[in-house]
Amino acid sequence: MGALMGPLQTYFYLALISVVMIGLTLLFIGIAAVGLRRWFRQAHGQTPLTFWLVGGAITVTLLFIVLGTAGVLYGFIRYGAS
Repeated sequence: MGALMGPLQTYFYLALISVVMIGLTLLFIGIAAVGLRRWFRQAHGQTPLTFWLVGGAITVTLLFIVLGTAGVLYGFIRYGAS
């Protein structure tokens, strides 16, 4: 039983880290979407190019966070499985 607790504890902490990171990412997506919507309503005369540039930058940043988290978890799982 004692030999099993090490890997189980490792996977529990990995799952906890992934849940926290995904939750934070979704929170940031929500904050960014609300902010962009509010800004887009106020910026009537401005070009949509600025809106798409800011939205694209936020999307790339959030994708980097999500894919980075997934890559780290994949690496830990592959390393732990071998």
